[in-house]
Amino acid sequence: MEDVMTPRERMLAAMRREIPDRVPVSPDISNMVPARLTGRPFWDVYLYKQPFLGDAYIEAIKLFGIDGWYIYDELKGGNARLFSPDEPMASLVMCGGMIPSRMFHNEIVERTSARIVVRTEVDTPLGPLSKVDIYPVAEPPWPQGKWIKDIDRDWPRLRWLMGEDWEFDLTLPNRDRLGELGVYSLMLFLPLDWWFHIRQGGVEQVSYDLADEPAKMREILDFYTRFCMAELEAYIQAGADEVHLQGSASSLSMTSLRFYVQYNLPYLQEVTAACKRAGLISHQHTCGRSARILEVNYAHPDVDVMEPLEGPPGGDVDMAEAKRRYGDRFCLKGNLNTFDLMLRGSPQDVEREARRLIDVAAAGGGFILSTGDQCARDTPFENIFKLVEVSRTYGRYR
Repeated sequence: MEDVMTPRERMLAAMRREIPDRVPVSPDISNMVPARLTGRPFWDVYLYKQPFLGDAYIEAIKLFGIDGWYIYDELKGGNARLFSPDEPMASLVMCGGMIPSRMFHNEIVERTSARIVVRTEVDTPLGPLSKVDIYPVAEPPWPQGKWIKDIDRDWPRLRWLMGEDWEFDLTLPNRDRLGELGVYSLMLFLPLDWWFHIRQGGVEQVSYDLADEPAKMREILDFYTRFCMAELEAYIQAGADEVHLQGSASSLSMTSLRFYVQYNLPYLQEVTAACKRAGLISHQHTCGRSARILEVNYAHPDVDVMEPLEGPPGGDVDMAEAKRRYGDRFCLKGNLNTFDLMLRGSPQDVEREARRLIDVAAAGGGFILSTGDQCARDTPFENIFKLVEVSRTYGRYR
């Protein structure tokens, strides 16, 4: 049977809990698989943007025939005092706006056959900020040093760079290139995730900050919420298909339900209410243990899509139970295991699990056949092709 919807139409229908022509299939191949397909050192993709990861992902969509979920672009802009539409801009932090590229001072402090290490410094009137990133030859980058090392010293500097009034260019950079190959998403981080990505010391230090300095953290995260609401308004005006609420570090594998409710939930309620008023789909990614988060989100904010709903051992979600308890409110996206089934299983194993997920979650629409968090770099391509095949054959709505 021939498809009667484009991938974008199919994904949007499922996200609205409607019944598409067939179950959409959108495995999480957002990073390592597209980078591998370029055949280049990963630092070419992540450091030098040759090619840009979003372009590599579009090529992966075409190769595998998946229904795309494009999450790579940022709107140019941020701090109105520093914004110049005619000047090259670069990202300061994810979901923290951009500043003029000339303000960044980048230095390669190590280069070997295995990795490149880059130190970045930005000057402010209050003093400098610095970070260090490691770019391996065959893995995505990871931070060795983050912007915020001492809150009292570094947070005022970062806040000065982010500004108090914000302006954005409403051009969607790769929208035309993506076309109907998938949904075009722009990203906001959940507050705990945003702090995790800029705070030196990892999840342990984030937990100490939240527990030991709640008033200071509330002030910081309230500022971040105001910034995000301004950015969200720009997303709405620009015409994105959806907003991607990135929440990996908000997993209950990494934080507590108390912190999630205290710091993330008010933000989610404000963001998703604005999305609902504007008709913009909201799509939350929280991997790992997320069963209790599903329960909290079902009772409170207006989130439209929840993913990747990982099952044991990496998570704690049972897809059949999730469909029964929450399928009247959420589009459910997931949840084939990436680090065992997709990486080490056979195509027959993938087919068996994909069919099971369709059986328990596809009825009535509101389901996207996908994977858990991030298919590994060496995931056999035949397993991805098999997932697509199951959607196109077994995933038909009759």
